[in-house]
Amino acid sequence: MFFSPARHPNLTWATRIFFFFALTSSFGIFLCFAHPQATESAVASIPILVSDFELFSVPASATPPPTPVSTHPGAPIAAPSATAIAAPIATPPATPISTSPVALISTPPATPIITPSATPISTSPSTPIATPSAAPIATPAAAPSKQKPPLPLVSGDSDSPSVQARRLTDFFTATLLQILEKKGYNATRASGQNPSKGVMIRGVFAETDAKNRIRRALWGGTSPNSRFLLYVGIFNLTRPDKPLYQLVPEQPGDAKYGPVITFNNYIPLAKYELDKNPSEENVGKICAQIAASLTALLAANASAFSE
Repeated sequence: MFFSPARHPNLTWATRIFFFFALTSSFGIFLCFAHPQATESAVASIPILVSDFELFSVPASATPPPTPVSTHPGAPIAAPSATAIAAPIATPPATPISTSPVALISTPPATPIITPSATPISTSPSTPIATPSAAPIATPAAAPSKQKPPLPLVSGDSDSPSVQARRLTDFFTATLLQILEKKGYNATRASGQNPSKGVMIRGVFAETDAKNRIRRALWGGTSPNSRFLLYVGIFNLTRPDKPLYQLVPEQPGDAKYGPVITFNNYIPLAKYELDKNPSEENVGKICAQIAASLTALLAANASAFSE
């Protein structure tokens, strides 16, 4: 009787309107919670290809010739030749000619046999063995245990520039793939045949010259810069023909750097700085930033890369 339309028409319409808005608002809340899950599943299904970052190196035949010429021939000629020739010529011919035929028969055989043989046997072996063996073993063993080992560098100094450059690019690719896989992406290394849709990550190492022009980096070069610039672009595989950069038609003749380049302004591009011989920790930080930029781009344009 309380909801009788004859007696309370205003109350009936008010309750109907209240229930209508309550149902529509609750339905909208369910939609809001369901929408991010669909977006995350769509982003995870997008194939992501990681291409090796470009890093060129100087020829390996530039440095080795001056090293053996300056060091090796000077040392053995000066010292050992004079000592070995002068010592045996001066002493042995004078002693046996003057005194050996007369004096060696009567007195010398008894004297040199008793005294020199007893003296070196008793004293010499006991003294040097006790002192030097105990001193070097005690001191160096305690020193390295207190020191903390430094962070390993990506490239060593013993290999050629081309091998070092290849090691750095391989480590960047492996680290970036590992971080993307941990975030749930379908990431693989670019191998030549690309799918018709997805994402391609490309990069190039560069540095600036004295005129602040962007030059392609040369590993093992003689540029005064202590750091590299890494430019990373994210490409849509539905339009794979776009370049990351182009060479300037008129190039300067400076051998310290690579050619002058200009970047494509129509692709998402980011710049990072790193040491010329970075540690594994520095490479990991840069790859984490690249993955974060990719996540933000796909969250805003997931449909553009999946279609």
